[in-house]
Amino acid sequence: MTGMFRKLAGICAVLCFCLPALTTAQEGYRMEVDLHGYDNDTLLLAYYMGERQLIRDTAFRSDGGVFIFEWDEPIDPGMYMLVEMGEMNFFQLLVDEGENDLRISAEHGNITESIEVSGSPQNSAFYKYLAFLDEQRKKADRLREEMEELPEEDREALQEQLTDIDEQVLSHQKELAQEYGDKFFGVFLKANMEPEMPEFEGTDEEVRREQFRYYRKNFFENIDLTDDRLLRSPVLAAKVHQYLDQVVPRHPDSINKAVTLILDEMEENRTVFRYFLPNLLNKYARSNIIGMDAVYVHIIDTYYRQDRAPWTNEEQLNQILERADRMRPVLIGKKAPDITVQDREGTRVRLHDLDYEITVLYFWRPDCGHCRRYTPRIIEFLNDFEDQGIGVVTICTKFTDEVETCWDYVDKTEGAEELFNLVDPFHRSRFSVMYDVRSTPMIYILDADKEILSKRLSADQLFDVVPMFLDDDEEAMEMLEDETPTGTGL
Repeated sequence: MTGMFRKLAGICAVLCFCLPALTTAQEGYRMEVDLHGYDNDTLLLAYYMGERQLIRDTAFRSDGGVFIFEWDEPIDPGMYMLVEMGEMNFFQLLVDEGENDLRISAEHGNITESIEVSGSPQNSAFYKYLAFLDEQRKKADRLREEMEELPEEDREALQEQLTDIDEQVLSHQKELAQEYGDKFFGVFLKANMEPEMPEFEGTDEEVRREQFRYYRKNFFENIDLTDDRLLRSPVLAAKVHQYLDQVVPRHPDSINKAVTLILDEMEENRTVFRYFLPNLLNKYARSNIIGMDAVYVHIIDTYYRQDRAPWTNEEQLNQILERADRMRPVLIGKKAPDITVQDREGTRVRLHDLDYEITVLYFWRPDCGHCRRYTPRIIEFLNDFEDQGIGVVTICTKFTDEVETCWDYVDKTEGAEELFNLVDPFHRSRFSVMYDVRSTPMIYILDADKEILSKRLSADQLFDVVPMFLDDDEEAMEMLEDETPTGTGL
């Protein structure tokens, strides 16, 4: 059922709001909904949990023609949605402490303008606010349509009117946020406000730089990261991921510091912390940005290894710790593990003895479809860059009597003999463990001192990435995406 609500996320950019803390009231909760013009006999009640939307309950039309949701205990305050069956249209509802007996009347298809809420002053204020936003939006749309008909030089007056509308909306938000204070509605409005920017002096570039620094430093000034009411709304998750994805410098060290800052503060509230710790762990486990595995390891070492996630069962914890231990030695910036393998004649070759300015270390196997596409491109790459001190070292991951298939492929592939082709028939080097080779193809780039510069690149990326290392262009290399396809296991 959760999948039905994916389309709801787009509306939340305008209507998202946060949730109050868990109520301790002893009375139950009752909500009566009279939805005129709605023909279906079923109405769903859903709510937000971080980035997800979940079903809370289902009500069927009573003999009196209304839908009644009722519980013996108060439900968790937060952002709820009354969802109409069929097209899954919905409208939002604020559940807050002290407002446990609601009566809602609205016209199907015209909720914002027709809704009346008895028993919840905050919902009444909320829908007045939505009506105000809708009115201002219509004004702005009309102005934009007029602007499109005018030449650029005649648009200034209309642009000033648009700016005035923005200022009116912001002023109204501030007034309501102050009026409702720590109540749900007030916290929601404040959480969606951007930091108020001071004036800076200097050149345009200097001003922009100072503005961004201020924005980054004060990004969460209107949000309490320990407030679990915000967890049960889309605002907190959206803000956290916006900060990590768009505001923090996109480098593992910077993200590690930001993640620690966020999680350390959240740890004061077990509910919030328990949601976001695995959420961020999974975020960086799935990231296709090269180098973000360092953030994954950092989270494990800082929280899971230090017994700061006591809800994790022992088996799962051991798996997480073991995964981090395999990844840690081959993080970007680490010295590449030294391994000794052998060539076709059985001569032992030690990786750290190889004298290249840049070493491309390529793990492959002859029966891997992706590898068969990679290898010809890697041969082309070597032909283009060989005179710049670059060497391509390949390690076929076949063992024992299957090693001969590696050499058969080399013999049949034009130009493959130009690569430094190696094997380890009995896996004495433990390269699959040392380099965390769980599938093929896999590519590492090492510098002259065998420090890991990058990894998990595609063969095509080599043509663009390696020149960056030769030119020492760190900024261009910062956010490479992992284009390594899901390959064949060892």
